[in-house]
Amino acid sequence: MFTQVQASVEILSPVPVSGKCSEKDYERLFIRDPEVKAREGKMAYVRPEYHERIMRITRVIGHDRLTLSAYIDHVLTHHFNQCEDAIKSLYARNYNSVF
Repeated sequence: MFTQVQASVEILSPVPVSGKCSEKDYERLFIRDPEVKAREGKMAYVRPEYHERIMRITRVIGHDRLTLSAYIDHVLTHHFNQCEDAIKSLYARNYNSVF
């Protein structure tokens, strides 16, 4: 069963998919206050080396003011914005209705 959730999310200008991201773009996209409080989300497991890397990023670049949950939320928001069309297309192609 799916639950529909409405949220207001600020859509930031995407970084070109070239694989490179400027420092300014990185801070604007990922090192900022979260739109959703961590307690409103769900738990997910992250491989230990990524957890350590993210914790270093949030501590140093985020000056200990950015939570791991907020950072991951920003990364996923950016990913979904960049890949939305591909995700929708793949989902439609692979979805088989139960009825």
